[in-house]
Formats: sequence, structure tokens, C-alpha cells
Amino acid sequence: MAEAKKGKAGLTEVEVSTSDLAAIVGKTSRWIRQLTTEKVLKQSGRGKYILAEAVQAYILHISGGAKDDGKPTYTDHKTEHERIKAEKAALELEEMKGNLHAASDVSRLLSDLILTTKSRVLGVPSRIATECDKEPADVVESVVRREIETALSALAKYTPDQIGGDVNNGSPKDS
Repeated sequence: MAEAKKGKAGLTEVEVSTSDLAAIVGKTSRWIRQLTTEKVLKQSGRGKYILAEAVQAYILHISGGAKDDGKPTYTDHKTEHERIKAEKAALELEEMKGNLHAASDVSRLLSDLILTTKSRVLGVPSRIATECDKEPADVVESVVRREIETALSALAKYTPDQIGGDVNNGSPKDS
């Protein structure tokens, strides 16, 4: 019984070289040195590692790291990457269905809408002025133009930033 304990204690003290450790874990010596630089593995001497400690540290590293060190683990990064890929795929699907539009497309559409509306509204005074009988045409035209420009100034103050929140999620502002 004492022999078994002595043999087990001996395994925890076995010292191996960088190349031996690389062969044990199935990686290159360069990879082992990189893990040493990153402080995943600790050397017991120059190019030497305690086998049991090194293998346990390597297993902990490839399994995602310790949960209590406060740093994100490899598994955390992988999970976040997969979540982002799924979100991107969902957005692309919504775009293909026509339920979602690129912000640049909506911005271009709104700019065209504003310019077209402005041109049409500014054409109203000359059309109205010819239909008014009681007032001289220039008086009616100036009054109507002033009122239309007042209305358009409010429209001109809108920026894509003010409606960007609704544009980005593809939902209309009033729905």
C-alpha cells in the first residue's frame, strides 16, 4: 500500500522537456513555448515542466479556462461568436423577406421624398395665384409662399439621426 502512494507521488514530480510535453499533448514545441509565454504553462526550469501540472494546465486551457479568474474564456468567446452569427443570419433573412431595409436605402428614400415634396409645395403659390380673383396675384403668391416656406422649414430640420432608431429595426415610426 505504501508502494502505491510512493509511485503516485513520483508521477506528480516527473519533469519533462518541451519536446516531450509537446509529444504528450500532440502539439509542437513551438506551441508549448507560446503557451509558456502566455503564462498558461509554467516551467520548472529552463525548457522543463512538471508533467502533472503542465498537463492539467493544458487541459484547463483547452477546455476554456478557469471560471473564477474574471477573464472571458475561450468558450465564452466562441459562444458570443455563434450568437452574433445567428443574429446576422436572422437580419439577413428579414432583409430577404423585405421586412428590413438598410439605413442607407431609407436615408436615400427620405432625401428623395423631401426634395420632391419641397419642389411640389413650392410650385403651389404660382398655381394658386392665377386662380385668385380678389387680390393681385403677387400679393397672394407672397402670402402663400411665406406659409409654405414656414411649413417646409420644419420638414428641413429633420435629420436621419432623429428617425434612425426606427429605420435600423425596420419598423415604421407610428406602427
